[in-house]
Amino acid sequence: MLAVCPYCASAVARVGDDVDELTILGQVAPLADLGSPLSIGISGRARGKSFTIVGCLQLDYGAGPWNEWYAAFDDGQWGWIAEAQGKIYLTFGKAVDRLPSFGQASVGSSFQVGNQTLRVVERRTARFVAAVGELPVQVTPGAHFRYADVQGPKRLFGTIDYGEGDHAEALFLGEELTYDALFDRGVLRHRAPGVAAAAVGMNCPNCGAGVSLKAPDSSQRVTCDACGSLLDCSKGQELYLLSSARARGPEPQIPLSSTGTLMGVKYTVFGHLVRSVEVEGVRYSWEEYLLHADDVGYRWLVMSDGHWTFVEPIHAGDLGASLGAGVRSVRYEGRTYRLFQSATARVDHLRGEFYWKVAVGERASTRDYVAPPHSLSVELTADEVVCSKGTYLSKSEIEHAFGLKKRLGRPLGIAPSQPNPHGVTLRSIFKTAVFLTLATALLAVVFAVRSEGRLVVDAEVALADLALAGTATAEKTSARPIATEPFRTDERANLAIRVESDVNNAWLYVGGVLEDLTLGRSEPFGVEVSFYHGVQGGEAWQEGGRAKTVFLGEVPAGEYVLRFAPEWSTRSAPGRFRLTARSDVFVGSHPVALLAFLWIFPLIATWRHFSFEKKRWAESDFSEG
Repeated sequence: MLAVCPYCASAVARVGDDVDELTILGQVAPLADLGSPLSIGISGRARGKSFTIVGCLQLDYGAGPWNEWYAAFDDGQWGWIAEAQGKIYLTFGKAVDRLPSFGQASVGSSFQVGNQTLRVVERRTARFVAAVGELPVQVTPGAHFRYADVQGPKRLFGTIDYGEGDHAEALFLGEELTYDALFDRGVLRHRAPGVAAAAVGMNCPNCGAGVSLKAPDSSQRVTCDACGSLLDCSKGQELYLLSSARARGPEPQIPLSSTGTLMGVKYTVFGHLVRSVEVEGVRYSWEEYLLHADDVGYRWLVMSDGHWTFVEPIHAGDLGASLGAGVRSVRYEGRTYRLFQSATARVDHLRGEFYWKVAVGERASTRDYVAPPHSLSVELTADEVVCSKGTYLSKSEIEHAFGLKKRLGRPLGIAPSQPNPHGVTLRSIFKTAVFLTLATALLAVVFAVRSEGRLVVDAEVALADLALAGTATAEKTSARPIATEPFRTDERANLAIRVESDVNNAWLYVGGVLEDLTLGRSEPFGVEVSFYHGVQGGEAWQEGGRAKTVFLGEVPAGEYVLRFAPEWSTRSAPGRFRLTARSDVFVGSHPVALLAFLWIFPLIATWRHFSFEKKRWAESDFSEG
């Protein structure tokens, strides 16, 4: 439909379907070199089909140009390969009825195409600024058109073309890819997208000092190191003064142009921003460092109160939830992120080089979600929504990555995405406690099965008979000692002595000794049984019990006798008691006591874990978490 003459740069369009009738639409500017590795004539492969790049459109919405390459497939199909900020998108025309109008396609809104939910992430008016080669559409040089970029799950990407009106004229739908997914490395130009081969030097129009650009083909704003003026660098080999020197803000803790390796990628520090939000009349600020690497494009390091976060862009369509203000949690990559805070962020200071037309006072609505050690940020303006994922890094990791000689400041408080230091400990302690609990339970079962619990003494005593030969006072009655028949134990084991009585609002005490008939040694014991009950204030109560057991541990094998003497309350005297003794009895309270001791440590770790989380969420706008 349109071709650009390689000799005179005229845009020549076909009239209707007649290939012999042509019209000249005007001359077009040459393509600005954006450092793209693509060029006219190279071939690639997508969806199992081969294609060749035969043309390119260069468009600009006012914050910098981007390329749209025309890919002609061998089967007659055609599509667009768009490049922006190191990303690449392949889209094809798709016939869809009832697309939203330009007015309806507000940033953050969503609509259905088949069974896919598409979300509007950018809506602007752009201008056709340059072209080369052959194109499948007629575009007048300098013409303006409206568009809306959309995203869906699994890196689905598309553009709605509105032309100059309000109604959608076409939908181009595809996906976000990599250069390697479409092209062999051998056909690409050996230049990283968005970064020139060498820095370009120019002079500041305010103070005359030299200004060096590291990415002259993609940078839109730069500050003068000498006077701090903000300069426009989007118009080639000339700088334009936007604002003269203002308060420069804090010195970057990581110097501009420093290089460091993060997540296995070597980055260069391009720019430094100071941004802030105001909450209840108090302004809170933080620093952002713009990083660049040839292979991945732009990333960020964010520093707030001494805490550092590595930030990378993500596909908004993969968040799996509406971007509306009322959303309290989002799902991403199998994690649930909870809303931590929302505010309006403002740019307070800036220095360095930036790929968009940043300015002091620039504002964006922000919402931050956390799932430590990660975070998700959604920044929303009237024209665009930008989603990013953050990963918390320690200050020692930053110092090591950039080889900083000056130590970074100590972190203050708890960061929203800071890992809970007690989380790993808690999991480890719980695993250990569970293992020891199972081991203790298994051992308890083994000992319970092996314990004989052999009855060696069984004596029934009537207290009325003993009272006749005993002594009595107003409070108690004491009886003479009683001896059981001798008994033997065959191995070293414990001895459980149990007393049961019919006490009723009374007490009974049985004290005595276990006498070793072989060695002549003895071991004392005492058992008290008491049971009281009544009604007070219309409510029944009771305390004590009618039976009690005491244990003598590690009784050697041998021949023994129990000698004991009972005492009981004179008032409401019990009638009888039974004394039994069993050898080798399983004591269930021992493993229970051990388990109680074992679980003290998990409980302490749990308390520390949740105390940390309570402090974290105390700083949130949504502290009920």
